[in-house]
Amino acid sequence: MVNADQLRSGMTSHLGTPSDFDFFAGNWGIKNRRLKQRNVKSDEWDEFEATQKAWVLLDGVANVDEFDCPERGFKGMSMRTLNLETGQWSIYWINSTTGRLLNPVIGGFNGDHGLFYGDEVDAGVSVISRFEWLVHPSSPTWKQSYSWDGGATWELNWVMELTRTGTI
Repeated sequence: MVNADQLRSGMTSHLGTPSDFDFFAGNWGIKNRRLKQRNVKSDEWDEFEATQKAWVLLDGVANVDEFDCPERGFKGMSMRTLNLETGQWSIYWINSTTGRLLNPVIGGFNGDHGLFYGDEVDAGVSVISRFEWLVHPSSPTWKQSYSWDGGATWELNWVMELTRTGTI
């Protein structure tokens, strides 16, 4: 079975630089579309609004954001760190409902396309998680997909369409 490390090993064109997440600094409005049930071939989506604030830190080798979703009763935070030796970003997530820092997804960018993989557990089952960033300065998109079969197939389960609402 393939794991996230093996998927990342073929990503030599997806490396990181300290300016990769500069586009993200500021305030955002977010249209979320999250699959209601995963790994059951569902096509029912939960759609909801959220806001986000993001800051670039340490001359670009780190950044954080706070995701606020009062409609669903939770907040979340991502922290991204760039390993300058490997050129790989690690993206960590924590939310207010569990307070638990999840395993990172690791990867980088090839132009305006970011690709990141990590090993995760979903509903008690090991999965590979894939994050994709499609960078457009005023309207980036983030997507999350899971694979239950070692990366042979992927199920898109969350899409965030961001619109800039201001700078910090």
